[in-house]
Amino acid sequence: MPMPLVRRTRCDSDLREITPTAFFHEDFPALAERNGRMVAEAMSELGAWPLTVEVEDEIWTIEHAGDTIAAKAGPAENPLRVVLTAKQFSDCMQNQMSLNGMMVARQLRFADTELWQVSLWDSLLLTLLDGWPTVAPELSFLDRAGRPLDLGRTFGPDDSPAEIAHFLRETGYLHLRGWLDPADMAMISADMDRASGSYREGDGMSWWATLANGERACVRMQHFDRFSPTTERLLNGETWEKLRATIAADDPVIVPPSETRLIEALFKPLGVVSGPSDLSFHRDCQLGRHMYECSHITIGISLTSSGRENGLLQVIAGSHRVAMPVEIAKTAPNLPVIEIETRPGDLTVHLSCTLHTSTPPKIEPRRVLYTPFALAGTDKMHGDELGNLREQVTELERGEHEDSHAGQ
Repeated sequence: MPMPLVRRTRCDSDLREITPTAFFHEDFPALAERNGRMVAEAMSELGAWPLTVEVEDEIWTIEHAGDTIAAKAGPAENPLRVVLTAKQFSDCMQNQMSLNGMMVARQLRFADTELWQVSLWDSLLLTLLDGWPTVAPELSFLDRAGRPLDLGRTFGPDDSPAEIAHFLRETGYLHLRGWLDPADMAMISADMDRASGSYREGDGMSWWATLANGERACVRMQHFDRFSPTTERLLNGETWEKLRATIAADDPVIVPPSETRLIEALFKPLGVVSGPSDLSFHRDCQLGRHMYECSHITIGISLTSSGRENGLLQVIAGSHRVAMPVEIAKTAPNLPVIEIETRPGDLTVHLSCTLHTSTPPKIEPRRVLYTPFALAGTDKMHGDELGNLREQVTELERGEHEDSHAGQ
């Protein structure tokens, strides 16, 4: 059976303050009984060290114990050692914020040699808490009749909605062609040029990057639809409703109301040297709250063509089914990496749990819109803490993470 869109296993009403003593005495035994073998198997296969967590005056270690895992009071020999506040520990063990999220927030102390282990345990904790396997036997990608899928397939508006919905759940992504008029893409691109003068760095509505010539350039404009009647028309039209219904199938997928819907218009300029423009492989849920909010669905609207020479979206097929650590995704992914080359008017779709990356343009800039579909009843994220962290990801991934070692 393909992976369902609804991945939520907890809600905010479940949240409580968890101390290390309470977690390791009350919560951990049942979690280890349910998911410990998967964690132990992944630790062995990936070479993960024991995890030692220090919270104020308490020290606890998660380590191998035969074919499963065990927790003990005190440190281990040669562990990954993380130092957390009481709140951070409670948040981490309830997936409110992940180790990755704390690293991006510069709240986690670790050495350069431990970055790989932080990435492994970021996934291993999801396996422990949620049963999402960090490793798995080789995945198969099958159509509804049990035949191998063509992972490079594109779908038109007249293709079977059931096949499209199945492909998304099986692979974690879609490439759609012929759903939108390329002439509308040119009109939206012109709207972007007109709208760009309404955004200023620091306005909380735009992202900015530094180019090789030292110029600061706007690379993302949020709530762009207020400047683009064509975008507003498309996202409230019959085609968009058909897309929503096709993706939803039997799941409760909704489009957020127009007054709160987030439409992001992205410039992909040449020569970006720093700033949140093209991110390496990541999940949209990797900072935290996967168990409360996933899967969100992100739709990309190609205003210009994309390809190897001017940048494109890459996805790792099936990565929503296996919690592959992001450092493995960046260096040696063991699932197919799919390059999605688009024409103006093409759509891309990816789940929030799917590993994906945007490659930078080499010969000419490109433009794309992004907008989400959401699941009905998704708990609303508390505050903007995780949202604000998104803008810090690129700095760390460009080798500027040394400041995060300074700790809390």
